Amino acid sequence: MVSTNSLLYVLLSAASLAAATLDPATTNTKGKCPGKYNCSATKVSKAIQAAECSHNTRTSKTQTFAVFVTDHQYDSSHGAPYGTCSAYTCTAPTSSEMTDSDSDCWTFFWNDNGESSGSGTGCIKSPNDGSCGCENSDGVFVYGSSSCS
Repeated sequence: MVSTNSLLYVLLSAASLAAATLDPATTNTKGKCPGKYNCSATKVSKAIQAAECSHNTRTSKTQTFAVFVTDHQYDSSHGAPYGTCSAYTCTAPTSSEMTDSDSDCWTFFWNDNGESSGSGTGCIKSPNDGSCGCENSDGVFVYGSSSCS
């Protein structure tokens, strides 16, 4: 019989197999979403870690920002928070356009538009045991590494 944790690991691992390239966000704003968007999301990835959203670009064109919204059904999983990451390639919102206050929202920028420097999330964690590492673009988790491709 398959345990709940094993099934969750398989589901979360499969969900994160979307092509991604290690390129951490340069700034972030936690607790706010854009009040308006200049375009539709280029790529939407569900059931991924906030750290994956902030560390990996998910588009073939230059990604400018990503909006992560927490999905609380995964709160007890290794690597939480998990949620939906929407990646954008259009002009990123300015700080004055970040008007939708929401504790479940975290916006990552590949420019200086965020309120805080860096990705803000800490490392990408193994959904199996919570160890730090990174994930190659083929979805393979590499324990202890921060130089995945």
